[in-house]
Amino acid sequence: MCAYRLHADYDRTGRLSGDAAEWAGRKLEPGALVRANLDADARRLPASVARSGPATPDRERQAKTAGDDEPIRMQVQEVSHEPGPLFVVLQGADPRRIAVVDSTGVRIRPVPKRNLARYPLPAGPFPKKLALEAVDLAASPATNRLLVPGAGPPTGARIVVRLERDGAGGTVVEDEAVVTLAPFVLIGNAGRLERLYMCTVREDDPAKSLDDNGPAVADVRAALAPLRVPLVLIPQEVHGGDSWIQDQYQLGYTQTPDGVQRVLLHTPRTRSDASRTGGPNLGGVLAGHFLSRDIGVCQAFWDRELTVPGAGGAPARMGFAESDRLLTVLTRVLVLRRHMVEMVSRIGTAEDLARMRKAIGPARADVWKSRVELELLLSLLRGTARAALTRPDTPWKKDLIDPLLDDAGRQVTAVTTEMPITAGRARLRLPANGPRPAREFVLSAGELVKLDQQLGNWHSGHNYGGNIEVGPPSKNGPAGVVVVGNTTQQADDGSTLTDMDPDLLAFLRGQAHGHQSVVEVDTSWLDVGHVDEMLAFVPDLRDPRGLGTVLRAAPSMALLIITEAKREFLSGLNARDQAEYTNWQYISSRSRHTIQGTKPMTHLLRGLRWLQHHEPGQTLPTEPPEIYQRLARQNASGPTAHDIPLPISPWSTQPAPVYPAGISVYEMYYFSDSLNEDLEAEPAPARSDPDGTEFPAVGQLTEAVRRITTEYDGRMPILGLPVFFDRRSPASGRSTAFTPNLANLQVAGDRLLIPRPHGPRMSPESAARVLRAVATRFPEAARAARLTPQWLRARGLHRTTFWARHQSVGKSTATDLANLAAAFADGFPRGMPEAQVRGHIRRANASAFDAAGQLKGGGWRQVVIPENKVDLFEAWTEAVADKLGYRVQWIEAWYYHVRLGSIHCGTNVLRTAPANRPWWR
Repeated sequence: MCAYRLHADYDRTGRLSGDAAEWAGRKLEPGALVRANLDADARRLPASVARSGPATPDRERQAKTAGDDEPIRMQVQEVSHEPGPLFVVLQGADPRRIAVVDSTGVRIRPVPKRNLARYPLPAGPFPKKLALEAVDLAASPATNRLLVPGAGPPTGARIVVRLERDGAGGTVVEDEAVVTLAPFVLIGNAGRLERLYMCTVREDDPAKSLDDNGPAVADVRAALAPLRVPLVLIPQEVHGGDSWIQDQYQLGYTQTPDGVQRVLLHTPRTRSDASRTGGPNLGGVLAGHFLSRDIGVCQAFWDRELTVPGAGGAPARMGFAESDRLLTVLTRVLVLRRHMVEMVSRIGTAEDLARMRKAIGPARADVWKSRVELELLLSLLRGTARAALTRPDTPWKKDLIDPLLDDAGRQVTAVTTEMPITAGRARLRLPANGPRPAREFVLSAGELVKLDQQLGNWHSGHNYGGNIEVGPPSKNGPAGVVVVGNTTQQADDGSTLTDMDPDLLAFLRGQAHGHQSVVEVDTSWLDVGHVDEMLAFVPDLRDPRGLGTVLRAAPSMALLIITEAKREFLSGLNARDQAEYTNWQYISSRSRHTIQGTKPMTHLLRGLRWLQHHEPGQTLPTEPPEIYQRLARQNASGPTAHDIPLPISPWSTQPAPVYPAGISVYEMYYFSDSLNEDLEAEPAPARSDPDGTEFPAVGQLTEAVRRITTEYDGRMPILGLPVFFDRRSPASGRSTAFTPNLANLQVAGDRLLIPRPHGPRMSPESAARVLRAVATRFPEAARAARLTPQWLRARGLHRTTFWARHQSVGKSTATDLANLAAAFADGFPRGMPEAQVRGHIRRANASAFDAAGQLKGGGWRQVVIPENKVDLFEAWTEAVADKLGYRVQWIEAWYYHVRLGSIHCGTNVLRTAPANRPWWR
């Protein structure tokens, strides 16, 4: 019989009774429960975000305050007196995550003994009061990593607490109990929305309207106003130009019988934008704003260190945030290779591409091979470009080619200087940066490749919040399903490679005792690689007890709507025009409008512009889509009446240029490849022909749908929203949404915040016929009978609005009114004089324009375009949302779209944790 007993809340009632019945359950799983002490209980969550230093989390305080409610109380009771000091000893998955606190709230310093940490109990009467404090979540990553493969993060959440006494005859185990770390359970869209966060990005220069997200902020504010949900704006002086708040954290909670703590998983993201280099970003907002009572922040992925061979041969240690500087050097090599391969692909002929493949092999290569082949690739680019100048039908002119080659040469010189190779070893040079000193590292080929893999995993965009979606409960996940974008493959050396950081994967899987399953889907075909580009889980308001619905990006839906729209358009043409459009090809001397006949159709993306923006070391350069670039090359190959400029050199230091985005459905399909059909084909892996020609994998969306269908036993409805994709890079083969991604949405009460698609528009009568034809194919998504002209008008879908400000549309040499009239002329009757179109727009916006036709003031205005046309993509999405009980709030998210994201990427939330879901039962 033990002389001393260790008491805690083993029966999980939420209180420590100290009685025998409670103590009897000390060895029964899961035992007493402890949630990680990640919040700051003495601080209230501020109502607004302001520039401030980080708050101190309770886990970093050696002395606990009375209000700190995360440590669990324990008690040592004396049954009979025995001589010798008492110690608390921790064993289990990772006892280093646990601190022992005395009755005064001060942590007890451990005394090491045979690789064990023993916590001496202070002198004093019995019962002795103690507390156990968890300082990290279960399965958090190990602190230090070597360049060579090292141990992964400890798994499991079970801690054995022993009460030992050092008696005269040796150590005696007086008592033993089980304690379990509470799991981190992610919160999905079913949680009630308390706050929505968004960054304000302002740019007053009229020439840089694409650098201002004012329209998105205004639309979101209007959507939340009737819901009485606060929109909390993060000012520019806080975020430093970083607008991707969704990627910075993932919301979840930990729960024990005595309370709930919401936790923000601070994802390992040091980048200041999806396409910009490292620098000040939204990371400081988490500790500076969110950290407060019962809102914790998990910093575990930022606490890691890396050990790298230094210049003198001695190992050098580097923190997680600083390691991004090293990755930037490596990224410049890989992105430069990608750019040069892309330019050879765009400028060259099939023979040029075959010559490049023979010289360098596959377009993608590891960082060592990429660095070694830079000069060779530059030579191939120069030869290809000079040969292009001699072709009679070439769109490439000397005024484009010469700067491009000069820029490429400067880039190669800069990168080879930054990473010289001598005697088979690469020297990486990091210049001094603020308080960080200059550093050098010398690595062999193998070490360099391993370093790039390690840093690539640590800083991969697959680790960001946009790549984690949370669905409702399933058979394998009674508390929900966590869907992540990830693929796993074997490297040549037999090691396992993943898109997502193995530490993060292990962490998510390590929360299994919270009863959420993890489902992986392939997002490697996407340039950003986030699962929120593919799907969103949406509760069904018409069936609150049901599973809800998955709304997914569906190129097949976009293709079907376009096909039906073409059929409607063709039915209104005369025989000659029908023949021309049935066998349509792009002819640069012909009108681009599709306004002939009695059932005209407008362009997509009217009045909008693509952005081209580059910085050294960008992870994802901002380029106009490949569809646009093909259109521009075809247009420039002969006499043309259209202003569709070719993009300038990808290495140009000129101010970021913009390009007209408006395009017809015929042009969009003609200048795309088979990507949109391939994504929903029968899945098949990538392959290569004997001549080196590469064929990408197909069926990725089909496979994702199958995995989710399997997880939910076929009971989860999965509905498609029209999104047309673009194979963005000839070098990487990766893709992104060409039209604004309707699946990248945010759920707010009974509203769906969805990016405005700027799709093709037709009259309400034509739109109703098109959509009814689609609905007969997909009756589970929309009610065909409701899709009438009257319903479309009742929903306001026949009204066209467009956000504009001075010089945000068209040419700077024309007035704003003239530019808007030119952009939207195809929505008015054919043959209407432009002056009459201007008059219609002016009368519909009586106070918007001055006498000269310029928009008043310097701010954004929502301009009405009185054309009485229905956006086909909007109308279908509205019909799907209506069947689920939602109203759609259309958000102008073009600022995010040109940067490869949308409104889900640009917003994040605080939601309530689920009630009455104790994971331990």
